[in-house]
Amino acid sequence: MLTNLSDIDLRLLRVFVAVAEAQGVSAAQEALLMNQSTISTHLATLETRLGFRLCQRGRSGFMLTPKGERMLIACRNLFNAARDFTRVSQSLNGLLTGDLQIGLVDNLVSLPGNPFSRAIKRFQRRHQDVQLQCRICSPAEIEQGLLNQQLDLGIGYFGQQLDELQYRSWAGETQAIYCSSDHPLFTVEQPSREQIENARWVKRGYLLAQQLCPVAPLNLGAVAHHMEGVAHLLLSGEYLGYLPTHYAARWVEQGELRQLGGQALSYQAMLSLVTRPGQPKEALIALLEDLSRFAREPQTKNPAAAGLEKAN
Repeated sequence: MLTNLSDIDLRLLRVFVAVAEAQGVSAAQEALLMNQSTISTHLATLETRLGFRLCQRGRSGFMLTPKGERMLIACRNLFNAARDFTRVSQSLNGLLTGDLQIGLVDNLVSLPGNPFSRAIKRFQRRHQDVQLQCRICSPAEIEQGLLNQQLDLGIGYFGQQLDELQYRSWAGETQAIYCSSDHPLFTVEQPSREQIENARWVKRGYLLAQQLCPVAPLNLGAVAHHMEGVAHLLLSGEYLGYLPTHYAARWVEQGELRQLGGQALSYQAMLSLVTRPGQPKEALIALLEDLSRFAREPQTKNPAAAGLEKAN
């Protein structure tokens, strides 16, 4: 019978949790970096220490016993409590700890001044030991991830804000209409609004045209949920569509894209920082402070857009 926990017992319990979560001894080998024989020996040793069987394992397959299922819950509670203890003790020492799951819309890296990267640099200079995990998501995926507690922070465009989440404006950008050098309107000196609206368009899946866009395209031939998808379709020469001017600038400079309609048909979009209400993570509060420090107002023009307006 196990009366006092030693370091060896804790190691054995971690092996048991890994096997239970992998649903088998052989399946747990990669996670534990142990061979099957060693894992089986550790499980047998733990069962001897406990005085009861934790799982059925063999040719018939793997299955936890009723006591094994209760022990798995107890182990998870134990390890969670140990992590909480470590985090509290570290936070009392002023150290930010834990992990932050961040969901971003794509191609923020070309925003003027690169505010996200600058905020991360400032955050890394804090007294912290935080693991950041960043993933590229559509705005809908960001909101769902926050609601499901799979994300701690989102950065993106949100046409309709959910009551369950908190939104704060962060950085603005100019969105403009583009066509590629293979599109018929590329060589038209001043295409009319009617020509622009009647062309085949790619629609951004997460920005509703009636909310922000100053034009109402009649022929929506494609939908893209990421800006890179929009760029691919525009470069095919078959579509018109909106892109952020900072993102499109690289192709404009190479003569592969041209802005249409100038400032009159452009619009200002605002990126927002989104969180769940009541999140207690001190690391998240610190990161939001750093992001807010580099918040940007919408840019009315940039050099690439200005040059194209003159051309139009």
